[in-house]
Amino acid sequence: MFALINLSYLAAAVCFILGIKGMTRPKTAVRGNQLAAIGMLIAVVAALLHQEIISYAAIIAGMLLGGSIGVWLAKRTATTEMPELVASLNGIGGGGPRA
Repeated sequence: MFALINLSYLAAAVCFILGIKGMTRPKTAVRGNQLAAIGMLIAVVAALLHQEIISYAAIIAGMLLGGSIGVWLAKRTATTEMPELVASLNGIGGGGPRA
């Protein structure tokens, strides 16, 4: 199982690299974005299959809480205020590891 997880991480990395390469031209940007999304899906599934995960309940609770906050912010923010929202979320994300 450990070898399969490592192979999945390798496949995800290849998808990320090809996805970034694909996003360099408008003609291939959609395909590149799809490849990057597939890579992220593979990486998340591989991480969830890892044996060292202690509690799936904490993962699900975090996803529900974060998703709820994201939906609330998206519905409350006007399109013209989107750059400010993105900047504040980047600031919050950058401060997360400091906590």
